[in-house]
Amino acid sequence: MRGFSMVELMISVIVIGTVVAMAVIQMQPQVQQSRANAGMSEVVSVFRQAQSYAVQYRRFVEITFPNYPSATANQIQVTIKNSMTPNAGADVVFGTYTLEGSVYFQLMTGMPDTPDAFGNADPIEFEGVNGGPTAGLFYQPDGTFVDATGNPANGTLFLGVTGYTSSARAITILGSTGRAKSYRGNPQNGWIQTF
Repeated sequence: MRGFSMVELMISVIVIGTVVAMAVIQMQPQVQQSRANAGMSEVVSVFRQAQSYAVQYRRFVEITFPNYPSATANQIQVTIKNSMTPNAGADVVFGTYTLEGSVYFQLMTGMPDTPDAFGNADPIEFEGVNGGPTAGLFYQPDGTFVDATGNPANGTLFLGVTGYTSSARAITILGSTGRAKSYRGNPQNGWIQTF
């Protein structure tokens, strides 16, 4: 007598379900941006860690992208190139890092090149080459980022979550200093430097 009828209960469940569904849909862009930020931070961290190791231990450290090019390219491998230092021993894979779940190296439609203008023809581009020079990319013991011939290698890595242009992120590497800079995409204004 004093309880709810089945009809009233069903209407309440439908209203609550509708509100929850709307909230989930509204939160998706923010969730994807958060994932893209995590992926961008991880890439910057990997490059900075590789540079730090090269300087601290006076070694050459190679950066490669094992599953690139592919639609699901999302890995960075760091290898300590002991073979490039006399009497240092064999090369050692320091680590293979996989980006956050749905974040991949990719270009987002409509996004221009970064302010550093290292190229945006491909998701990973160093010295104007898709994926970087085949002979390799290295941090030297002085902290610079170079190709196999010792020339500074400038480049950009673009990443994001497929289908969410607002998740566009970019990391540029200035070869002469080895510095990694990160950018957050803004479809109206291009790129905004984050750190």
